[in-house]
Amino acid sequence: MITFRILIPTLFALGLALTAPPAQAQGKIARVGYLTWSSFGPFNQLTQAGFIAGLREEGFVEDRNLAILRRAAEYDADRFRPLAREMSDARVDVFFAPAAAMATAAWRASRDTPIVIATVLDPIELEFVKSLARPGTRVTGVTAMSKELIPKRLQLLLETVPGIKRVGVVIDHAMRDSCKQEIDALQAAARTLGVTLTLVYIDGPQSVEAAFAKLPATGVQAVITTFVSTRNGFEREYAAAALKHRLPSIADLTYGAEMGGLLAYGPDFGDVFRRAGIYVGKILKGAKPADLPVQEPTRFEMVLNLKTARALGVRIPQAILQRADRVIE
Repeated sequence: MITFRILIPTLFALGLALTAPPAQAQGKIARVGYLTWSSFGPFNQLTQAGFIAGLREEGFVEDRNLAILRRAAEYDADRFRPLAREMSDARVDVFFAPAAAMATAAWRASRDTPIVIATVLDPIELEFVKSLARPGTRVTGVTAMSKELIPKRLQLLLETVPGIKRVGVVIDHAMRDSCKQEIDALQAAARTLGVTLTLVYIDGPQSVEAAFAKLPATGVQAVITTFVSTRNGFEREYAAAALKHRLPSIADLTYGAEMGGLLAYGPDFGDVFRRAGIYVGKILKGAKPADLPVQEPTRFEMVLNLKTARALGVRIPQAILQRADRVIE
């Protein structure tokens, strides 16, 4: 577990909270440091669009009164610390550091710059905040991966394909440390539900097929992808390999099912990042992160791919069909 000291806001931070919006009242350009895993892929496009929309709702528009310093680690977590230091040296007004690895780097790069998160599983456990209702630190935002959501996704897979006893968990090796909270929650859920997990590590799209090919011999009957790992743009490879080896699969990003996976269930990440963008805008206008409650997802979608179900020979229970928000024929 990462341990952090809760720092008392400096006079600069207090002054920022009490003054008028710097970009509007003083004619300055607000500067936001945006840390991300990758600069490409559908997840990046979806979430950046949401983030920009949220900032716009608060009156901040790029090239008018806003500059966003975008820096991507390209799946090398060791790059986050120097990238965050670069942003701190550039004197960004707010860090947008969606996940734990990014937020950790931002925390260490500056003693007083506010940080907005978007997909940290449990910010209390990591000591980013004191509570969701009253963060009490310079960190706030949205937590898109609640501990309730992870067992629900696993339960949904078991209900869709009854009789499953062993589930493979697909993890991108480059993100294994960032997946720790999620894996811990999955293992706890598996014990409660009476299933065994087999962790499957892949290293780039070229290794997906080979990794999946080994699973049937281990007794794995279905696969579930971790949230962090499914942001690497390999969704099509995951879905194709799962189908080839006749493994029902569930993802948390809806396009996991759109690209051929059996199921997807998770938050509306465009909306999650929009709300994070709103928080960044509010902080730029003087709000204190310590007083802004950490929000949880409010919109969820379940997508079922019936074409894949037929190819796998899976008969979907009527209760699952009725619960699906969207069905791909």
